[in-house]
Amino acid sequence: MSERPRPLTNLDDTRDLSSSSSPLASASAYEHQSLTPRTPRFRAGFGGYEEAELGGRNRQHDDDDEEEVQSPAAPLLRSSVDNDNNDGLWQKDVQSFLGLDKVSPDMIAERLPVVAGCLIAGLLLFFALVAFRSPGTLEYYIGATVPSEANSTTSPTSVSPVDSSLLISYANYTSFPLLPTEYVSECYKIHPEGRMKPMKYWGEDGVPTKDVAHHQPPEGTCSSTITYMLDGRIGLASDLALIAQIAALARERNRTFLVDDTYWNRGKWTDHFQDVRLTQPGPEPGCLPPPSEELVACPRQVKHWVVNSHTAKFHLSHGFEDQYEDAYARNLNRLKPIFLRASESLTQTIRPSEKNAELIAETRKELGTKISSNYIGVHIRRGDHKAKFTKGPEGYVPIENFVNEVKGIKERFFAEGDTTMVYVASDDPYAIESFEKLISESLSPSRGYVQTFSLHASSSSSLRALASPKAYVQAEFNALHEDKVMLTRGVIVDMALVSGLWMEDGDDDGKMKPDAVVCTIGSSICLLSAPPLSWSPAFGDMDPKGLGYPVRDKQRWLDVDQKGAIVPAWKGFQMF
Repeated sequence: MSERPRPLTNLDDTRDLSSSSSPLASASAYEHQSLTPRTPRFRAGFGGYEEAELGGRNRQHDDDDEEEVQSPAAPLLRSSVDNDNNDGLWQKDVQSFLGLDKVSPDMIAERLPVVAGCLIAGLLLFFALVAFRSPGTLEYYIGATVPSEANSTTSPTSVSPVDSSLLISYANYTSFPLLPTEYVSECYKIHPEGRMKPMKYWGEDGVPTKDVAHHQPPEGTCSSTITYMLDGRIGLASDLALIAQIAALARERNRTFLVDDTYWNRGKWTDHFQDVRLTQPGPEPGCLPPPSEELVACPRQVKHWVVNSHTAKFHLSHGFEDQYEDAYARNLNRLKPIFLRASESLTQTIRPSEKNAELIAETRKELGTKISSNYIGVHIRRGDHKAKFTKGPEGYVPIENFVNEVKGIKERFFAEGDTTMVYVASDDPYAIESFEKLISESLSPSRGYVQTFSLHASSSSSLRALASPKAYVQAEFNALHEDKVMLTRGVIVDMALVSGLWMEDGDDDGKMKPDAVVCTIGSSICLLSAPPLSWSPAFGDMDPKGLGYPVRDKQRWLDVDQKGAIVPAWKGFQMF
């Protein structure tokens, strides 16, 4: 056990320290005592006083009389002269590093144009970004007049009175109609949450709504319109399903219905369908479309309402369902009003053009030479459409599912032993080939044969040219080198033959039509194939006051993906 440290004692026995009151005596008492400096420099040089102190505790008693003389390796304080010299050197080093020691008036004059040019270039870049991101902003600040459309016939002096708090401004836009994405941006300005707030679908009577300023229109302009804008963002059938509902809204509100194809990538609307101003004239037959700068996407109560696949979610979601579904029915029965609205639009408003009607009639005529009775329509969607529930190889619904459903329909609705015709449509030629091979191998002669037909197998070169050359991917459609108008005609012919749409255009006696349709609900062609069958045959004579589930053994519209697992088993359109 180590001894307790002893107090400091006088090491010089020859001195008289009895007089403790004398200052000299006190000083002499510590004259030869070695004291440890308590400074950081000393600690760094000699390991710190802690080490010395601990070492002293471990020494033997006979070492206590030894005197260790220690001196710091460096002075504790630095000369002020050294500080001044070092500061001056440091300042010179900084100036040399920054190059300030070489700056001269001649150098500044030489490089000033370069600096000025960089500043001007940066300013021009800033202006360019502002003009790109916010068109019309620069013109607004400099007081310039923003040009309107060259063909605009509106008068700037005759503006209808609009409450400034309700005014929708298009001051930042110079081109009309707006891009579809710009319309959806305007909707988000009014409804940042991405949907319209709960309210009556058409608003309260007498309550003013937001709108743009309306100029005095040319004589004969439609007074109130609903326009569907095609943009090519979604597939043809998806657009048609939305158009069917928007056209029904125009009929209900007694407003003129129009279709805008300014940004469509499939040609003109009239290349494929009749002008809707002829098929659905509205309250003002032959009226002129309103100025495109007066079209508004949100809210829908405006004078000239425009809808596209981007903005449909603001208008055809929960509020639409609450307004137009049957609130007193259950499940699929709730959608019967929407089903009937789609059926009316598909038969009256959306009519194939003269050219497409001829192609549909030619296809039905060739099909009629092979059979004398009705047939089964099969649509197999591939490409960018994956299965939701029944996934097979590569994520698609297996071909076997289509074949098995066709066999079941043949047993239920067709006479045993007769030959049954199946019209097969698909965006993927390989899927058609696989179906034809599998269906021919799976049926025995005693149950009757199944014969298939498709555009690929047509004897007419003009019809074969309409067949899809490869699986359809919407994102790649714009980059295709094939004739997009011709490809679109092929889709329309396939849709007509699979579903039975526009029967009167190709078969006056109505004998050649599908008795049943097999498809996948994720495809809009599949959704549009149900209305031509009519409500009861499509879903199996459901009890109107029952639970609203389709009767699988009786229904003739058959989805082979979800198979009714999702309620409701059918819907009128897809949301994007």
